[in-house]
Parts: sequence; C-alpha cells; structure tokens
Amino acid sequence: MIEENKEEKTIVIKKKLLIAIVLVIIGLLVMFFVFFNSTSKAEYISSDSPILGNLNATMSAVEFSDYECPFCQAAEGVNQKVIADLKKGDPNWEAPIPKVIEEYVNTGKVKLIFRQFPVHATSKYPSLASKCAQEQGKFWEYHKLLFENYNALEITDLKKYAVDLNLNVSQFNECFDSQKYRESIQNDLNDGQNLGVDGTPTFFIGNNETGYEKIPGVYPFSKFKEIIDSKLS
Repeated sequence: MIEENKEEKTIVIKKKLLIAIVLVIIGLLVMFFVFFNSTSKAEYISSDSPILGNLNATMSAVEFSDYECPFCQAAEGVNQKVIADLKKGDPNWEAPIPKVIEEYVNTGKVKLIFRQFPVHATSKYPSLASKCAQEQGKFWEYHKLLFENYNALEITDLKKYAVDLNLNVSQFNECFDSQKYRESIQNDLNDGQNLGVDGTPTFFIGNNETGYEKIPGVYPFSKFKEIIDSKLS
C-alpha cells in the first residue's frame, strides 16, 4: 500500500512537472509571437506620414526626428552652434536635409518622409502642433517654422505660428488642445523603435524593393549622397 501511494505521488509530481514545462513553452511561444508580430508590422512610411516631393519617386529618405533635438536641428541646417561644432571635427560637413531636398527631392528623384520621434519631455507638443498643421495642408510650412524657431517652442509660440501661417486658428487650437494626433505620434515612435531607432535623428534611405540603409545620427550630406547615388544607379 505504501509503495502504491509513492507511485501515485510520483505520477502526480511528474504530471505537474509536465504541465509546468508545457506552460513555460506556451509562454515563450506567446512572447515570441508578440515580438515577431510587433517587429513585422513596423513600417518605414505610415499611411499619414507627411511626404515632400514626387509621390511616385522610387527612392525614399525617411527621417525620424525631434524638433527639440539639437542634432536634428543641425541636420535641418539650423542651430548654428551645433553646426559650428560639427565643422570643427569635419570642415567639409554640410547639413544633409537642405541638400537632399535641393539635389534629390526638388528634382523628383527622392521623396522625403518625416516621422515624429519626440524623445524630450516637452517634444510631444511641437509634434502634436505639426500634425494639426498637416490636417490643414500646411505641414511642411509649419515644420520649417518649428526648426527655424527651435528656441521658441512653448505652447503660446506653437499657437502663434498657426496664426502666422493663416491657418484656421479655432480648428488648430481644438486639434492641439485635444491632442488629437497622439496615437499617430505614438505609432511613429513604435515603428521607429521596432526599426531600431534609438536616438535622433535617424534616417533610412531606400525602398521596399532594394531595402533601406540606416543612417544613425547627424552625418554630413556626403554620406547621404553616397547612399542615394548607389541606390539610384
């Protein structure tokens, strides 16, 4: 009788151990599925991404950026202090975005896509404001004002720029105050993180057919030119 009880207990323990192992395996499979699913859904260009240039251009320059980031400002050709520091290390350094626009976007070869990646505590406000300007068809004009006036990005400033651009101010303020596009901005953040963006600015050059090459940081225009020309050839 004692031996039978021991055997029964052993069988119960083995069953419990087997169940525990199965549960661990299921848990690992679920974690893998969630991770794979999130990364596989990451997009370089979202359905509401603002696009500058020829929509039919085969090559894309995707920019994940933050209006309050000094290096992002330098990449856009503003923040002369940072630009001067970069030129100390490389006298031939040129701000990439203005030159990319001049040589590739304006000539119809490349389209520029801006993705919001607000990493600073207050950066969400300029991001939200720019999306509200996009709602009225003035994203790039508003975007330019934000970078040019990078030292004046308080909420009162953001609303003033809407007036300066002759936007429908009531519509803009309602959009901004309600944080209407917070989910859109979060989607940009999620895509960026799943694509390996861990700082701003980060750029991706390419398309779905040839793949995208990542440029992490404020590299000079020459780096962009090298990559774009190689992909266009």
